[in-house]
Amino acid sequence: MNLNYRRKKRERHHEASHDDAQSTTPPLAHALVPKGDVEWIADVGALAEFLEHVKTQPLFAFDTEFIGEESYWPKICVVQLATPERIALVDAIAIEDLTPVYELVCDEQHLTLVHAGGQDLEPAQRAVGRAPKGVVDVQICAAFAEMPWPAGLEKLVDHFAEHRLTKGHTFTNWDARPLTPSQLRYAADDVRYLPLVWEQLKARLTERGTLAWALQECQASLKLPQRYDEEAQIRRILKVWPLRPAQLPVLRKVLAARNDIAREENLPQRVTIPDEAVTELARQRPTTVAQLQAIKGVPKRVVQVHGERIVAAIEAGTQLPPEKLPAGRVREESATDRARVDALMAIASMRCLAQGIAPGMVFSRSDLSTWWLERGAKSPPPVFEASDWRHDALGIWLEQFVRGDAPFAIRWEGGSPRMA
Repeated sequence: MNLNYRRKKRERHHEASHDDAQSTTPPLAHALVPKGDVEWIADVGALAEFLEHVKTQPLFAFDTEFIGEESYWPKICVVQLATPERIALVDAIAIEDLTPVYELVCDEQHLTLVHAGGQDLEPAQRAVGRAPKGVVDVQICAAFAEMPWPAGLEKLVDHFAEHRLTKGHTFTNWDARPLTPSQLRYAADDVRYLPLVWEQLKARLTERGTLAWALQECQASLKLPQRYDEEAQIRRILKVWPLRPAQLPVLRKVLAARNDIAREENLPQRVTIPDEAVTELARQRPTTVAQLQAIKGVPKRVVQVHGERIVAAIEAGTQLPPEKLPAGRVREESATDRARVDALMAIASMRCLAQGIAPGMVFSRSDLSTWWLERGAKSPPPVFEASDWRHDALGIWLEQFVRGDAPFAIRWEGGSPRMA
């Protein structure tokens, strides 16, 4: 990853925001859209006052602008907060301790609205030490209300609030000061319309009977992934660079060492040691710092400062027994399997659409193929777990359908499929 390139790209977008002469659409006049000026908050006193206002409201919208490619933890630059009455942009460069904001986000007594909020919620969970509760992600909910998955904020505001947002500069220098009017407008619009969008969405979901499913999916999405997911990194590496069973324990130890170094140096993991270099360390297993220096792709500074540590990790990995390679599918699709899975994809997708649910929110072709290929096993897995809303939305019917016990009945009405 070339950090200089990405920073220069941000700088170009930042400069463009100074020259942004496009006309701006005034905010929509609606009771759930804040009418006053955007408040720029750069001191803890003003922040405390605004948070007291938020506590008096039944809900509030939350978002962040951050730079994530230059450090281990994303650098939070701006925090956006909005209620139906007021909207504020918090200067996270001037106010370093955002714990009061995060505590409110994680407080289940207050409904927090986000759009594609996974990365925004992670710092809150890390700061407060518990998972957020009472969070509604309108992007997730929209997938249960005849919207595609995933749908951008502009599309949701246009559809549910009947208002077109002025385009802004998302990939920009959010840590620059002062921010331009274009940047401030873009940041404010990320939260300004969420209360209105949620009101419209909630009514639509209630009417369709899918509100409970949408809220269940929102709750499941709050189980945020760990910053260091060892198994996911191993799977990603093995897809590109195959290794032998004896090399896997070394790979694990090197990945763990890389993560520790990256966290201490506050650098992205793949900048600390690129994946390809990590793979070479697992293959060649150098036993000295001199041998480590000869491995292509390992940054010289990392070798100088952490060489002994990396060599020790490699040595520890070599002392462990070989591991089994990750198991693949039970079997590959035959031509007949492929045709039938494709047919089931079309049928299942149509049934989801008839319920107003985006098929991509429910299943992938890989999910369907794996279930189809394993259904003949002694203990065949269900399409979905019984506790998952997908089981009720599609799983029960799909299992009955392939047994010949349930019909496929869809009618076309008003330009969309509907359950017959």
